Amino acid sequence: MDETGSGRSNEAFDDRNELDPGDAALLVEQTARQAQRAFDLVSPVAAAVGAGVFLVGYGAVWWSIRGEATYTGSPGWAIGVLYGAIGVAAIVGGTVARRATAGVRGRSARRQVAQAVAVGAAGIGAWMVQGALLHLGVPAEIVYGVYGPTVPLIALAAAGAGVAATRERWPELWLSVAIIAVASLSTFFGPQGAWGLTGLGAAVALLIYASAMWRRRAAKR
Repeated sequence: MDETGSGRSNEAFDDRNELDPGDAALLVEQTARQAQRAFDLVSPVAAAVGAGVFLVGYGAVWWSIRGEATYTGSPGWAIGVLYGAIGVAAIVGGTVARRATAGVRGRSARRQVAQAVAVGAAGIGAWMVQGALLHLGVPAEIVYGVYGPTVPLIALAAAGAGVAATRERWPELWLSVAIIAVASLSTFFGPQGAWGLTGLGAAVALLIYASAMWRRRAAKR
C-alpha cells in the first residue's frame, strides 16, 4: 500500500509540474521575440531620431558656414545645437534599448555588450586620431571641417556593418553601407559638403530604413 500511495503521489506531482504544450510554445515565442529585439542594431524609432540628429545637428553647422570661401570654424550656437541633438538621441536610444532588451539574459546579453564595445571602440579610435591630427598641426579646415563630420561616422558605420553582416541582418548592413558611401563622397566637397551633404544623405538613409522596418512590422501583425 505504501508503494501504491507513493507512486500516486509522484504521478500527481509530475502532472502538476508538466509544462502544457501551449504554454511551452508561448514561452518559446516570447523568448525569440526578446532575442530579436536585443539584436536589432537600429530600431525604427532610433533610426527616425537619428535622422533628426543629422538634419538638425549637421544642418545647423552647415547653415553656420554656408557661403564661406574659407572655413574659419563653426560658431558656438551651431555646436550647441549639434551636441544638444546628439544628447536627445542618446537619451531616446538608451530608453528604446532598455525596453527592447528587458528580460534578455545570458549569452544574448553578453553578445549585445560585445557588439556595443566593438562599435564604441571604432568611434573612440577615430576621435583620437582627430585629436592627433590637430596636435600635429593639420589645419582646422581639415580636422573639424572635413574629418570631424565624416571619418568617425564612417568608422562607426563600418563597425555596425560588420556586426550586421555576421548576423545576416541585411537592412542594417545596407543602411551602414549607404552612410559610409554618403560620408565618403561628401569629403570631396570640402567642409560645407562634409557637413551638409553628409547630414542630408545620412538622414534620408535612416528615414528610408525606418519606413521599411515599420512596414515590415505592420505586415507581421
